[in-house]
Amino acid sequence: MRNLIIKSLRLKLFLLFALLLIGFSSVHLLIRYHWTLPQLMALEVENDKKDIKKLGSAFARIQSEMQRLVYDNAVWDEMTRAIEREDKVFLYENYHIRESLQSLNLNGMHFYDYKGKAISHFALENNGDVISDSLFQVASEQQKAQFLIVQSSEPLEQQKLQFKSGLIRYKEDLILFVSSTIMPSVGTGKVYGNMLVWTYLDFKVSLQLTELMQRHIQLHSYSKIPKDKLIIPFEKYKSYPTIRTQDELIYVSFNDVLGNAELVMAYLKPKRMFADQLVEHSMGIALISSIFILAFIYYLINKVVVSPLSSLRKTVYRVIKEGDFSQETNIKRQDEIGHLAHLIDGLFATVDNQKTVLVEANKQLQKLSDTDELTKIANRRALMTFLEVLANEREPALFPISMIMLDIDHFKGYNDHYGHQGGDEVICKVAESLSENTRSSMDLVARYGGEEFTILLTQVNAQEAILVADKLR
Repeated sequence: MRNLIIKSLRLKLFLLFALLLIGFSSVHLLIRYHWTLPQLMALEVENDKKDIKKLGSAFARIQSEMQRLVYDNAVWDEMTRAIEREDKVFLYENYHIRESLQSLNLNGMHFYDYKGKAISHFALENNGDVISDSLFQVASEQQKAQFLIVQSSEPLEQQKLQFKSGLIRYKEDLILFVSSTIMPSVGTGKVYGNMLVWTYLDFKVSLQLTELMQRHIQLHSYSKIPKDKLIIPFEKYKSYPTIRTQDELIYVSFNDVLGNAELVMAYLKPKRMFADQLVEHSMGIALISSIFILAFIYYLINKVVVSPLSSLRKTVYRVIKEGDFSQETNIKRQDEIGHLAHLIDGLFATVDNQKTVLVEANKQLQKLSDTDELTKIANRRALMTFLEVLANEREPALFPISMIMLDIDHFKGYNDHYGHQGGDEVICKVAESLSENTRSSMDLVARYGGEEFTILLTQVNAQEAILVADKLR
């Protein structure tokens, strides 16, 4: 596989584009996993917490409206006189009005003296039936302490207006109540008693919350919610890292006056505004689009670059294999590839011309040259004849021409010591080495005489000849 990749430009381009696609996808996934999704999730959690806060504010607003109703009636001089005299007729005529209680979405209104003794009760079921045994009518002293105002240690003449509100369970019913001290209209002074109003936490409150929240709010008893549901305590919702679960509803609990979770408000969780999958729909479209774009780019590069280069490679391979330098690339373009093809065509023409000249020169050399009997290389006569041919024809393809003259150092002493046979062997080895280290088809190595040799180098200038001489030394 590695060799296939090394040899194929198309495969290299394909792998490059595949790596680009993988890299793009990986970077997108990493950014989405480590930054985008966490940011979107955190924003969603903040919005869910804002919804819970808004729900608590809506519930507090209902209590506030009940508190305002109590305030308007409890802080009233006429009321203080009626409570002080225990004027049940006044209370009956002004507050025991069925239509008024129902229009206020209340189920009961009660009055007590400052010791907590009941003065007047008026309570109705949702269907209008009178209630005679509500919690606020039959409560024990211990129960009254949960919903009535406990007297402070300050003198009665220096009391301040106080309120108490909250949730309380009675039998199977959840009740929302608000109570207030009854005192003069200045808001301070003697406390004459308590006024309390209440309502069932049922469809009436659900409708009020739904109107305020602009979404349907369900009310449930805490004990009726399955244990596997995530119920968020309202007083702790800010500390929760996540609000949503696989459930379609969000559950928020509220405590009663004893601090126990009794009421659960549930609402449909808002539609998620983003896809939480790692590979979402838009990314799939982007990947498919990227594949088509990269495929189109690959097609263009293959057509404009790779195919012409492949054609050039085939042409060069065919010329080398056949030895026919008269062929052409047949690529007529004005860009870099066209310029390269033009240079290759020019190179083919030059080589073809040089080959023709060298063939002709070699033919003439073969006719005119003689071989040295000892070394089997050209002799002096062959060298001089070849020089004459070069001088007459002046073929530019062979120029510049350089000549190297050399001899064997200390040859006379060697020849005297080892004899003519030893000297002849040295001459032959030197001739053989010179022939092996020169170009047989373009250079001429000749024995000039005795231990002297001449090398004729074609297409070699003086500096290059010096390098050749140093190599042969």
